[in-house]
This record gives sequence, structure tokens and C-alpha cells, in this order.
Amino acid sequence: MKLAIIGPAGSGKGQNTGKIAEKYGLKHVVVGDIVKAEIRNKTEVGKIMYEYTSVGKFVPSDIVMQVLASQLNNIDGFNGYIIDTAPINMDQYSKMDTDDIDAVISLEVKNHDILRTRTLNRLICPNCRKVTSVFDAPDGVCAHCGSTLEHRYDDNLETVNFRIAQYERETVPVLEEFEKSGKLIKINAELSKEQVFDQICNKIDDFFAKKPLK
Repeated sequence: MKLAIIGPAGSGKGQNTGKIAEKYGLKHVVVGDIVKAEIRNKTEVGKIMYEYTSVGKFVPSDIVMQVLASQLNNIDGFNGYIIDTAPINMDQYSKMDTDDIDAVISLEVKNHDILRTRTLNRLICPNCRKVTSVFDAPDGVCAHCGSTLEHRYDDNLETVNFRIAQYERETVPVLEEFEKSGKLIKINAELSKEQVFDQICNKIDDFFAKKPLK
């Protein structure tokens, strides 16, 4: 089972991807974490990535896709993988082996005020990277490892509005391509986190019941 999960900031990717990976025995591949690891480990490609990120530029898609491909080719011990988040624009889509992806989970939130509320109240554990919110962790402590939770430095209204516009402009066309190929699983991500996860699992099971894996 080879999946990708895509959704705007605040749609619940961070809360659901790890749970999906655990339930189905998939390798959890986070594109942003791969880039950070390459830079942190000062690999040859990491040095190139740093040249871009250090001045606020996006790492070129061909470089990101090259590193991502190496992760996807190493799934020994897993039943497949789930990618969080790629491809997020048509340039990445064109440079990725999208034929290899069985299905794409689209976390859809039509009410942008929900995205704003969730993102502005989001908390992240600096230690284990678990994502939660001020509503679920009012004491500011990570329930998983006990570390003090933090707000992301870029979770502000201006950035949130920019991300929403960018998602509509650059990522929605990618989802439309996957829908044309019959690979898109649409999820109403405006519901509670429990309802969203149940919906994801039900739709994944239904999708692969109709299109069994080879």
C-alpha cells in the first residue's frame, strides 16, 4: 500500500499520518523532515539544500524528489509507505513517479476560518514532534513525552492566509490530476479528529476493496 496525504495547513495531516502508518504498517515519510535531516547531517545534497533554505528559498523540486525517491525505495519491514506531504505543486508532480502511488488522501477543509483557528492554536512538541493544540493540551505539556509544547514561529495570521492562497493556487491542481486517474480519496476534515480518522480508515478500506493491491 503506497499512499500520499495532502491537505492545507491546519487540516490535520500531522495528527493523522502517523496513526495511518501505524494502523496499516506503513513507513511514515515526512518530506520536510527528510530535508532537515539532510541539512543537519551535512550530506552533499544537504549542503546544496542549505544554500537555498538559508536564504529563504525553496529547494528545487528535482533535488527534493531525488532524496524522497531514495526513502521510498527503502521500505523493508513495512507494508508500503505514506508520504506527508508531496507532491504539493505541479513541478513536483512532474518529477515524481506518481504511477507508483496507489492512492492520495485529500484532507479537505472548505471553511478557511477552521484552518485559521486550528493553525493559530496549534502546538508542537520539540522533542517527539507530536502535534496537538491548546484545546487538547491546556497545560502546555506533551502527553507523549512530557516536554514543553511550543507554537511554530510561523503560525501567525499573515502566514496562514498566505499558505491557504498558495495551496489553492499550487496544490489543488495536483489533486485534480490524481482525481482524473481515480486515485483520490476525499476526506471531510472539518469534523472532529476522531471522526476524521474513522472516515480515513473506512475510505481506505473501501478503496482497496474495490481496487485490490497487486
